[in-house]
Amino acid sequence: MIHGWNDRILWVDLAKNKIEENSVGKRVYENFIGGKGLGTYLLYKNLRAGIDPLGPENILIFLTGPLQGLPAPNVGRWAMVTKSPLSGYIIDSHCGGALGREIKRAGYDAVCVTGEADEPVYLKIDDDSVTIESASHLWGKGVHETTSELHDEGNSVYTIGPAGENLSRIATGCCDIAHQTGRGGTGAVMGSKNLKAVVARGTKSMDAADIDTIREINRQVANTWKEKKNALFKKYGTPFLVEVSNNMGTFPTRNYQTGFFDDYEGITPETMVEKWGLGAHNSCPHCVMRCTHAFKTEDPDDPGREVESCIEYESLGLLGGNTGISDPQAVLKLNYMCDELGLDTISAGSTIGFVMELFEEGVLTEEDYNFKTSFGDYGLAVWLLRMMAHREGIGEIFADGVRKAAERIGKGSEKFAVHVKGLELPAWDPRGKKGLGLSYATANVGASHLRGWPQTNEIPNASALDVVESMIDARDQKILTDSLVVCHFTYHIPLTHETKIKLLNAATGLEFDEKSAKLFARRVDTLGRMFNIREGLTRKDDRLPPRLWEPHTSGPTEGMRSFISKEDFERSLDKYYELRGYDKNGVPDKETLDLLGLSSIV
Repeated sequence: MIHGWNDRILWVDLAKNKIEENSVGKRVYENFIGGKGLGTYLLYKNLRAGIDPLGPENILIFLTGPLQGLPAPNVGRWAMVTKSPLSGYIIDSHCGGALGREIKRAGYDAVCVTGEADEPVYLKIDDDSVTIESASHLWGKGVHETTSELHDEGNSVYTIGPAGENLSRIATGCCDIAHQTGRGGTGAVMGSKNLKAVVARGTKSMDAADIDTIREINRQVANTWKEKKNALFKKYGTPFLVEVSNNMGTFPTRNYQTGFFDDYEGITPETMVEKWGLGAHNSCPHCVMRCTHAFKTEDPDDPGREVESCIEYESLGLLGGNTGISDPQAVLKLNYMCDELGLDTISAGSTIGFVMELFEEGVLTEEDYNFKTSFGDYGLAVWLLRMMAHREGIGEIFADGVRKAAERIGKGSEKFAVHVKGLELPAWDPRGKKGLGLSYATANVGASHLRGWPQTNEIPNASALDVVESMIDARDQKILTDSLVVCHFTYHIPLTHETKIKLLNAATGLEFDEKSAKLFARRVDTLGRMFNIREGLTRKDDRLPPRLWEPHTSGPTEGMRSFISKEDFERSLDKYYELRGYDKNGVPDKETLDLLGLSSIV
């Protein structure tokens, strides 16, 4: 064992029913740390270019970081890295729940799954005992029932639902009921391997170079959070952002036609709490923030049965504003359905809004599809979620997200498909924040709100050139956060970038400073870029969808586009490439690869 890491990578080949482990060595950990960083390295080194993301060769990687298993603050998280079936590029997704802690305590820094089992299985990790168990009795069951049945097998359960089993490219998995890997179709990769679930329990203790510093930082964080008595995030979690985003003009409304939802008040947490109260806290382990709140609702498949819906801001935005649905109980039910079926709420809500607009615009008609819909149609949303998850009827067309659907439908539907690199947009419209569109356009995973926010409150009514550098700095800081693996929401405490570097050094005994941490982040981001280039990515893929070049039609950002002009976007993209050490086509140059220590890898 080395400080902070086990130096053991578990490899599971489901086709051969083979389990083995190897070591990557201290130098790899020093260069890539863990989580997003280590996952990017493992995927690049071990995955052949051009493979089908839903084929047996794809590698699904479950990752911890150097802080999991230690008494550090807000580290009840883990990461997943694979080749996305939605974009065809790398995807790293980050999830709450105890799975990372249990994998780490079982003695592994990462679990890499390849191959396809002959029948449904689940992976059981119980300290040094790792077995592949039959999941035939679980196949076809929803997330809640599967989690309940497997709970006694380990301290954490991560499972897919019917959407993943049916290879919906917008499928996700769920950890310990309340936490999802979210983006990029990771649930479909699980399903393609006939892997229903991963169950983990670990009892080993972890070693740190300076445990006293870690404990002291943990105490400071806890005390700081106690002082934030009236913080809206503390009271409601991320749903408080509905009003914030709406006032900024960034709240997705009716398939991103605008960034302001007139009927937003119904889906604010204040309204939901007043009417139905808060349910259980389902927050991540080792977290003082406790931001994951459940709201009471009923199961759409079993009316009258009370359930709890663990809804976040993104889900309120895409299942609410983006579909024109303002009834909070309707949105809570849709969120519960997505979690039960194993669908990414962002992509699912974007797809439903896309369908609604296609009918309103006459691209799809009742004569062709035997139904009609418009914005605000809750019944259609419920029905379509079921159809997509099971690939039944029209659900076969929309189960793979808006890009694939537009390709199949044609008839000009592409201009209504809001995505970057195949990944649907999150609930932050860049026409309300200067430079945010550049983050969406250049992120390796596609449109993600968690890949660098420009440090400005300005709307895009002037050139974005002055915020490019701040976007890169934010991206680099987030890469360290996602590699440790620490919760993103610790900025509310605040758990600063400098403190995260102290935690890294205390855990590992290394001597990172701000300069070397930035070099690390640039190394990880550039290797992810090289993975995508190997898969065919060019400058033309760093683009925004047509909708984001249309001006907002109402609200505080009426008239705003993502950039003041396409020329300004191109100049901002050039500046981004220059600051990253890429050529005009977005390819890292030799000097950059040498500086980052990547020449021997790529």
